[in-house]
Amino acid sequence: MSSQFWDDRYRADEYAYGRQPNAFLREEARRIPPGRVLCLAEGEGRNAVFLAGLGHQVTAVDFSVEGLRKAERLALEQNVE
Repeated sequence: MSSQFWDDRYRADEYAYGRQPNAFLREEARRIPPGRVLCLAEGEGRNAVFLAGLGHQVTAVDFSVEGLRKAERLALEQNVE
């Protein structure tokens, strides 16, 4: 799929997959050692923001510019980087 597909999907005001982390990450996050975390194909940032809220130093990467913009907005709302 092209970046245009994902930009179109994430362009809406609402979050395509919500603002909360996925259930698997929520249950397993305690197993991730403190420190740096790389979130690939992060989309709108819900998992990266969750991990940052737990104190991790997170780098989020995605193909979609629109998704990353929303990830930054979500991080600002949650007061994390």
